[in-house]
Amino acid sequence: MLTNKELEIIEQYVDDEFYDKEKLIKYLNIHDVVGNEVFSYCDRQKYRNSTYSSWLDYEKAYDPLPVSVFVKRIPFYFYTIDKKDLDVDNIGTLHNLYSSSISDRGDSDNEKIYMALEYAFYSLNLPLNKIFNYWIVQTGYVKGDGFFEWIQYLQLCEGVGIQEYFPERFIVAYNEIRETAGLKPIIYEINEHPGGVPFFRNGTRLEFEGRFPCDGDGNPIMKWIGIKAENIKSISCNCEKSRRGDLIIEITPSTKIYALNFYNYSEDTEDYWYQVYAGPLTMEFDYKVLKEYRKRFDFTQQQVADAVGTTVRTYQKWESGETTPDGHFLLRLLNWLDISDIQDVTKYNRE
Repeated sequence: MLTNKELEIIEQYVDDEFYDKEKLIKYLNIHDVVGNEVFSYCDRQKYRNSTYSSWLDYEKAYDPLPVSVFVKRIPFYFYTIDKKDLDVDNIGTLHNLYSSSISDRGDSDNEKIYMALEYAFYSLNLPLNKIFNYWIVQTGYVKGDGFFEWIQYLQLCEGVGIQEYFPERFIVAYNEIRETAGLKPIIYEINEHPGGVPFFRNGTRLEFEGRFPCDGDGNPIMKWIGIKAENIKSISCNCEKSRRGDLIIEITPSTKIYALNFYNYSEDTEDYWYQVYAGPLTMEFDYKVLKEYRKRFDFTQQQVADAVGTTVRTYQKWESGETTPDGHFLLRLLNWLDISDIQDVTKYNRE
């Protein structure tokens, strides 16, 4: 039989509008183990749209439980959205956590979800609507992506005596407390734009897309962002809370920008900074390449000079770096030596 405490939990957290409490109590009083059939049994909405998460009908998302454990989890199973206050601040339920935790193979660590919920609800006494909705409000995504990072954040807060459980900008607060606890911060890398390019360019503005930590004034916290920028005019960020947005860099003729791991292949495990932009004043003609390509075809200097319409002495000066070919002759050299990418004859100063 259910204890008075267990009956109190049912009374407080099972809504008569959506569930038949008497059926639920009857079921729990005659069973030692609770199967997932209990949800459809007491759901008043079962002939329309089920109130409970459809994941609970899935055998890999629900394990039969002793009555005492099931009752402890009733606040999570039977949490319903207040339809009168339906907006981005109030749409999260248990369903969202399952959606983000169940893999493509159908695997899910059910206990990890419930241990996290029990910790936030019973140990920290946090309200259910905040538990289910905080990360959605932060990211703007209905799926519960990042929920377990928030749970780790709560644990770190408890460890250092901080009670700011719902920070305005989670990814900033999370990295701050990770550093306080002696852990490595998370470095937020840029996303690809359509076509696999690192940024969208609008005149002298380069816009990088991603989730970037920044302060309330839109100043990006660069030590936690996978971008290094040199000789720029300005930098700003329009990300709100922990949502995706743009990092906007105003470039100069001497700007150089590097992105962390942007061109890495899936098998790459090492961090690497790739140059994704260089201003014109950082670029130089790499004269050493001419000899390399000439040797590939076994051309003499005279043959190359004749092919592009110049003297051998002029060509020798290009190949030695004494002078640089102008655009007219550079195009001819690229054609005759079969150099398809201008980057192959470009080097960047290191100043």
